[in-house]
Amino acid sequence: MAEKIENSLTRQLCEALKSLETEQEIANFLEDVCTISEFKALSQRFEVARLLDEGIKYEEIVERTGASTATISRVKRCLVYGKDGYSKALANLKEKHHETRSPKVLLKAQFEKERAERKRAVREGR
Repeated sequence: MAEKIENSLTRQLCEALKSLETEQEIANFLEDVCTISEFKALSQRFEVARLLDEGIKYEEIVERTGASTATISRVKRCLVYGKDGYSKALANLKEKHHETRSPKVLLKAQFEKERAERKRAVREGR
């Protein structure tokens, strides 16, 4: 977890989520802890991440999800520069459903990750 948000409360929330055993328990928890708008926004962001991961273009994502281009950009930034939370969850779901990514999408994702790492290294003077 990022240092700027990690504290005893965020760790407690993560532990609570981890303790839930069924999809229904998690849905019930999220409905209790989030407003309806927040829960829908989380769901929309995850769908945006899934579509980006599949290589779908912004315009089609806007059309399919109703997400703003700002939201899509933020999710994309997390996919490329983030802590791989979306990527891990997407990979887990794909494994569970026996899905695979196309070789083209895999290469593009790898290229973007490597480019982001090179940019980060230049910024840090490595």
